[in-house]
Amino acid sequence: MKKILIILLIVPHILLAQNKLNKHSIEWNTNLIFESSSLDKSFLNTMLYGGYITDSIKTNWINTGGNNNVLYSEITNGLSYSLERNNNTFGFSFKDRNILNASFTDDLLRLAFEGNFYYEDKTLDFGATSIRADRFQQYTLSYATSFKQVKLSTSVSYLSGNHHLSYIIEKGSLYTAPYGTSLDIAYDINAFVSDTASLNPFENNGNGLSIGLSTEFQFKEHTIHLSFSDLGFIMWDPTSITLAADSNFAFSGIEIDDFYSFNDSLIYVDDSTEDFPSSQKGKFKSYIPATFHFKVSGNSDYKYLKNYTFGIQGKWQPYLDNTPLSIEKIEQGFKESNFKTLYYMHSVFSTKYCDVIPTLSYGGYSSDTNFGFALSKGKKHNFTIGTHHFEDVLKSNSAKAVSVYFNIKFQF
Repeated sequence: MKKILIILLIVPHILLAQNKLNKHSIEWNTNLIFESSSLDKSFLNTMLYGGYITDSIKTNWINTGGNNNVLYSEITNGLSYSLERNNNTFGFSFKDRNILNASFTDDLLRLAFEGNFYYEDKTLDFGATSIRADRFQQYTLSYATSFKQVKLSTSVSYLSGNHHLSYIIEKGSLYTAPYGTSLDIAYDINAFVSDTASLNPFENNGNGLSIGLSTEFQFKEHTIHLSFSDLGFIMWDPTSITLAADSNFAFSGIEIDDFYSFNDSLIYVDDSTEDFPSSQKGKFKSYIPATFHFKVSGNSDYKYLKNYTFGIQGKWQPYLDNTPLSIEKIEQGFKESNFKTLYYMHSVFSTKYCDVIPTLSYGGYSSDTNFGFALSKGKKHNFTIGTHHFEDVLKSNSAKAVSVYFNIKFQF
């Protein structure tokens, strides 16, 4: 009986002691971003809310860009849970992701906004154009462990694809002869569209997989971080639509002697190597944007810079699954992601009421110098809100980027 009483008294204390070793956390993340290397906020407002587009506005949109214009937008909401016990952390997260990634030339803007009337005896080049739009959910299992001064973590995700749309124009041009007497058009286009039979935003039209791996270790007085995340793809269902066309044809115009005897037989098309677009149903693979990350963190003796982080990020997302994995394929993925290497540095300044986190960065989808700013409150229970483009908040309609993110975390 005494032994039973002793056990009944000791076991609860053991269980409570074990529970103290467990740390639970629940976290909500929201990230909204719109970035452009040329088109500004006035373009976004016009597309969303409508309005009259004057010739001067069109000219401004065309002239503000470079030879290659990039437009990127992402809306992501996610919920995650993690359990930390001793040196091991187990996690599960869910994300709903909506991504638009487009790249196009100034000539395509000219053709879209002005037509070819002003470009007689000129060739408009609309090649090197890509438009990719994805909606999918991401379910992730993660595991992290640490030993000595090294921390390793890995993750695997199931991707539930809802909708996909992509247009890849490798070569494209339009020549307009003087006085519009003839047109010469050439293009090489590939298009992929997931099944559009259902407009349900959560319709499952494809399945995929992605992986992630990271390591963090101490090197003298610095913390080194190396990682890649979201390296994966979605295989879309056989009911998807694929289209391929490689055409080159000339339209010679119409000469009318008698307006009253005009008929369609006067129209003449000189077809040299015309291959009309052929669409068919079938599977295809698309990639999601993967992130490669390197950063160095440390502390300093400076009064106003007690801690610092320097980092480099790259994105990998090839257009098509058309070549085997090789050095060329890796280079292709970085180039076709439309993302230029991002360099950044940030620090955390603690105040009486909250932590202030400024960030200075260069590169990304906008290829500009950006100033990020965030406020963070709380340690055990934390709330963070910020933007990657604080300088654009002050630019009103001339801003080329709009972003906001916030994070709510509870630990118990």
